[in-house]
Amino acid sequence: MVHTAPPSGNAGSKPVKPSLTTPSAAGESVAINPLASQIQSLAQDGAGEMTFDAAKVASLKAAISNGEYKINPEGIADGLVRSSQELLSTQSQG
Repeated sequence: MVHTAPPSGNAGSKPVKPSLTTPSAAGESVAINPLASQIQSLAQDGAGEMTFDAAKVASLKAAISNGEYKINPEGIADGLVRSSQELLSTQSQG
């Protein structure tokens, strides 16, 4: 995901944080957080895998509208725990 700064001269705009890469003078080195590099790599690897299933979205919208959509709190909790474990194992390896 790329974040861009608002146009300059925009009165009342919030300050913008620097991007991952910052222009530097000759001879200066710029270090990027290893986690940021890993996130960028994962985003590039997974970019081709993201798909949009319009039929599934329509089905979910209809189920929600009709009050038929059932939330599975156990499944949500399991997914959160699994994601947390993956993040922790990735950080301990790096």
